Amino acid sequence: MPRLTANLDALIPRADFAANDGQGNQSSDNFQQIHLHNLVGENNFIYRLLRKPDFQRETNQWSPQQIATLVESFLEGELIPSIILWRSATSHLFVIDGGHRLSALIAWASDDYGDSTASHIFFKNEIPDHQKKSADRTRRELHTRVGTYAQWKERSKNLDAITDPDVRRRSGNFSVRGLHVQWINGDADKAESSFFKINSQGTALDPIETKILRNRKKPPALVARSIARAATGHAYWSRFPVETQDKITSQAKKAHQLLFNPEVKNPIRTIDLPIGGSASTARALDLIISIAQISDPQHQSLKATKDDLDGEATVIQLRYTRRLLERITGNEPSSLGLHPAVWFYNQQGRQNEHLLLATLGIFQRKIQARQSNFFKYFTLHRREIEKFLVDNKDILSRFVSAVASKNRQARATDMLSAIIDAAMSGDGMPTIEQIAQTMKLGSRAIIISEQVGQEFTEEIKSAAFLRGALASAIKCPICDSYLEPSRSVTYDHRKDKKDGGNGSLENCDLAHPYCNSAKDELTPLFQKKNS
Repeated sequence: MPRLTANLDALIPRADFAANDGQGNQSSDNFQQIHLHNLVGENNFIYRLLRKPDFQRETNQWSPQQIATLVESFLEGELIPSIILWRSATSHLFVIDGGHRLSALIAWASDDYGDSTASHIFFKNEIPDHQKKSADRTRRELHTRVGTYAQWKERSKNLDAITDPDVRRRSGNFSVRGLHVQWINGDADKAESSFFKINSQGTALDPIETKILRNRKKPPALVARSIARAATGHAYWSRFPVETQDKITSQAKKAHQLLFNPEVKNPIRTIDLPIGGSASTARALDLIISIAQISDPQHQSLKATKDDLDGEATVIQLRYTRRLLERITGNEPSSLGLHPAVWFYNQQGRQNEHLLLATLGIFQRKIQARQSNFFKYFTLHRREIEKFLVDNKDILSRFVSAVASKNRQARATDMLSAIIDAAMSGDGMPTIEQIAQTMKLGSRAIIISEQVGQEFTEEIKSAAFLRGALASAIKCPICDSYLEPSRSVTYDHRKDKKDGGNGSLENCDLAHPYCNSAKDELTPLFQKKNS
């Protein structure tokens, strides 16, 4: 289950660093402190000028406890690291380091922890449930540990009337304390270089974040940032023409829906699950980049990909990504409607990104090779494949986990290819020992001993639900495989209209989009197989 963090990304606007290039404004008026009152109200000149550069990571890494600790430390007068700023030629104050610290204080002062006025505007009123949950948790944590900003503001109006020495000390800090400011001198390149040096020390950037930030102008990174938030929040593509921006927004929203809707909630009480798991983690960005690279006909590495100067390459990459995802889910005629709980989740209800990427990689290779017959024969044997995946879900997940992380996607691809090839060959499904050998695990069994307590964990609850739900899940009448009725379903005439079939309930079946659209080709194949 992802760590609960508050999304404070709306509280300091983001700006394209390149648009503010130049030597910077080396003003002699650079201030040495930012006081709390400087962070309240849009009319305050410091708050109005604050910006986060486009290479700054999203301000969504701190837990409710971390935010409360920062505010508590501020009121107690404890040491807080300096804020590092760079003043651009346009006089914007770019936060090179300290974005989370500043945002935590702004959040407390404005009572916006990712769910109030500024956040609603920033995210276009599309606040996901997990963000609301974390905001509520943060607000309660602050109220419990330090109280509200309004309470301390009221106390500070009359310090002499406060008799409690601790409250008096905190009220004084509230009124006069500031965060120390350091300044970076030089041009935009110097400021960017300083950012990466600073963030290689202390609490370093996550490797995924670093990859995104260093390649932020390349199509895969732009695709990842746009899809992860369904094109809400900061538009990293705002430098492109308006028409191109609109295309990016539209494609990103469609891709996000295919990957991440509906939201994952734990413990799992539904098999209506997103194929991509949760969109709230840095892992989601890495997943999207990987999908974008798989869907690219040229299969360029991120390093080899060129910066996108006009947005057209990003639009094309988004289109490739969306179309490949539509092979798996959605209601397009080509969609196989693979059930996420069968294909991409382990026994305990955790999404397995390696199985998703393996599936996409296999399908993409068939598409590029123009092996259209593959999907017909895959569908013909889909029932056997899915039965094998469900019956061996636990051990297959353990096999993937047993592989070194750098090799997991490749080995998951080998595993899934072996299962699919065996089913389609008609020679019978592979043994577990054969799968282990295929994944270069040898013939050894993967045994993980676990300490089991008296109480049911969320994972056990999820596993119990999935076991029961899949046992009674709806099946497609054409291929007899698992059907995902919420997102990948069509309505099939049992007796075709061309044969006189009517629109009655008795003549209506739920079916996979691909099975329905290719029914005329599939029917004789199934008849031959079953004869």
